[in-house]
Amino acid sequence: MTLQHQTKETLKFAQVARFQGVGVGFEISMCPIPYLGADVVPIKITLAALCGSELHTFAGRRAAALPCVLGHEAVGTVAGPTEVRTADGKPLRVGERVTWSMTVSCGACSYCEARNLPQKCERLFKYGHAQDNENGALSGGFATDILLRPGTAIYRIPDSVTDTEAVSANCALSTVINGLNAIGTQSGATAVVHGAGMLGIYAACYLREQSYRVVAVVDKNPRRLQVAEQFGATHTFHTDSISPIEIGDMLKQLTEGHGVALAVEVSGAPSALPALIDWVTIGGKCLTLGYVYPEANVSFDAHQLVTKCVTLRGLHNYHPDTLGRALRFLEATRERYPFATLVGKSYPLSEIDSAFAHAIRQDAIRIAIRP
Repeated sequence: MTLQHQTKETLKFAQVARFQGVGVGFEISMCPIPYLGADVVPIKITLAALCGSELHTFAGRRAAALPCVLGHEAVGTVAGPTEVRTADGKPLRVGERVTWSMTVSCGACSYCEARNLPQKCERLFKYGHAQDNENGALSGGFATDILLRPGTAIYRIPDSVTDTEAVSANCALSTVINGLNAIGTQSGATAVVHGAGMLGIYAACYLREQSYRVVAVVDKNPRRLQVAEQFGATHTFHTDSISPIEIGDMLKQLTEGHGVALAVEVSGAPSALPALIDWVTIGGKCLTLGYVYPEANVSFDAHQLVTKCVTLRGLHNYHPDTLGRALRFLEATRERYPFATLVGKSYPLSEIDSAFAHAIRQDAIRIAIRP
């Protein structure tokens, strides 16, 4: 039954917050929930977080197809019967709590098959990024409902994991885990993380769980550095109080004069990558995840990159399989780390403008929408 053939009795509506453009803000409106087929899973959104990439869109640092319903870090409950199964082959039941991959790929193009980069699929669909039209209807998390397209990797949220703990798993945590697994980790090694936002916090605790003996976290926000200490950071450096040269000297003191084995950029700051290449040891590795806005032009001494034999790796988004790992990580470590505290105030959908204004102040790691 298509939308055109639904009767008034069967027609259902969702409330959405449409982003209209920089300086314009959001329009709250009702829209019909179309029937797109038996392989589309209707979800009732229970919580959605404001990711840093959406703050870039809101501020105009990166473009968006307008109007659009933003929001990709989200959790919800299955709202209708379906024959679609979870990514691990289990049947989905109405009312079950789930989260889902932020991208949908074709599985057949060269990026999906030959390069194992489905998040770069030639026919990629990305939740929270599509224009709000017939093809992108109800595909963003800042709404009461979302429709999960065929090919979406859907995972049940473990019973012990709360919505607040799980809400950023399908972006921030999965991106961090995929990136660190791609570049490789080593028990007993040393690392520095540039940025103490959600990705940096996740990186710190993930590296500690990989038995890193030094996990230093660098940020300009002293409150965020305090949070990093709760999530496994062994040392923290406040960039407004200490220079990059001084940080490098202290990192050498912690590493027998060598420098750290692994450097992780998750701040998006132009100054981050040059500093990390300076701080990393000979033969070390540098992972960059934070430059998710166009024209993130960075200048660094390539001579150091070459002569120190540094491995530099970038990664954008994540392989959908990683979301399963992220949920298992939360389930296994939630007693050791206060994941729920990473989400500050939750706003109703009607106050989404206030939510974005709050998030921009950066006095919380994440701000959320609770439709």
